[in-house]
Amino acid sequence: MTAPQPVPERKQTGGGAFDPADRHIYFAAGDSEHYPRYTLLATNDLLSEAQERRLVALLDVGHQVLLDSGIFWLTNQHKRQTGVSMDEALRLAPEQIDGFEDLYDRYVELVRRHGDRLWGYIELDQGGRDNKIRTRARLEAAGLAPIPVYHPLVDGWDYFDELAEQYDRICFGNVVQAPAPVRLRLLHTLWERHRRYPDLWVHVLGLTVNEWCMALPPDSCDSSTWLGPLRWPDVRIDSALLRKVGVINRGFSYDLDQPAHPTRGRTACCQMCAQTVEATNTVWTLARTTREHLLQQGPYPPLNPKENTPA
Repeated sequence: MTAPQPVPERKQTGGGAFDPADRHIYFAAGDSEHYPRYTLLATNDLLSEAQERRLVALLDVGHQVLLDSGIFWLTNQHKRQTGVSMDEALRLAPEQIDGFEDLYDRYVELVRRHGDRLWGYIELDQGGRDNKIRTRARLEAAGLAPIPVYHPLVDGWDYFDELAEQYDRICFGNVVQAPAPVRLRLLHTLWERHRRYPDLWVHVLGLTVNEWCMALPPDSCDSSTWLGPLRWPDVRIDSALLRKVGVINRGFSYDLDQPAHPTRGRTACCQMCAQTVEATNTVWTLARTTREHLLQQGPYPPLNPKENTPA
């Protein structure tokens, strides 16, 4: 099979701070007192004016912010209220989810107000492939340019090619709740597919950067695991070159009941978490750059004409 040529006329997704040359980024998701440079904030975390001021403050000091739609939060709410499973809630059409229109309106408001300074904004991916297309068309008709979301376990690989040929960036889902073997297979197949579109940017949702990202690198990813020391203060997992290497003992834990303590309180813990993400991004960039220099090859080597398309 002959690899297709890069498609020049892709739709450009929105976000004035996006730099296509700045690949391999780990975005920190979740609520904290301190954030690293690359941060993912969800629409549901920015519903009030006070919360929006936090976004503005981050943008003012040069943080790169990826805006998430908040659909995961919305479907979790629906799941708790109705007793349906998460999979069932995610398949429902937007009209069947209480609060969708309110979330949609707030999302549009935030993008219109801050889109020029955002790194990007992810589409409202509620209701499966057909509903995603319908909602995205509605957003695009309103002048927005959201990043489409592809779910490999339900959307089919043809839809990946369709999005890859139409857009400069896409998000890749179904990873956050998948067991490790499934994650690895998804990432491997994604990497092989990505080779057909080397100029495409793929952001993997719900993936903590780890040693897999050396061999099967996404262009960017996000997770909230960087806040582990706040959630599980007695456990601190450390890593080297993106690989987990051990657990630091209980003596390292922070006293989260003392926010203002300069070295062991909650504020200090948040600062440490943010600094860890900064270090992780630096390590990933240096490791990828070194590997590509040694191999004289980019992250997505071109397909050999005799190779089959993986599925």
